[in-house]
Amino acid sequence: MKLRFLFFLSFSLAFGDDFITLKEYAKMLYENPRGISCKECHGDNGKEQILGYYTQKDKQVPFVVPDIRKLSFKEFEASLKEVKDSKSIMPTYSLTTNEIIALYNYIKEINKE
Repeated sequence: MKLRFLFFLSFSLAFGDDFITLKEYAKMLYENPRGISCKECHGDNGKEQILGYYTQKDKQVPFVVPDIRKLSFKEFEASLKEVKDSKSIMPTYSLTTNEIIALYNYIKEINKE
């Protein structure tokens, strides 16, 4: 009985459909990769935007989140893998290379639509 179950399980895993598409997986990564959403700072499509304001020499200065849509893959990957200092608000996500590729392709894809 166990042998039959294992056979059917392995057969269904080998030939079964994926539960989600690659685009859906990438969207999940963008919206909540490790508990902190890319979307919270970079918006729905990754374009430059003002995250907030801070005061410097009695003036309100905007904190601008850069546009990530135009980054090359090397730049995108480097920004996600670099060790951040205490002044950076960009979190370290500890993403795998495949997750970074999926995120990069997702950002490129949603900006074509």
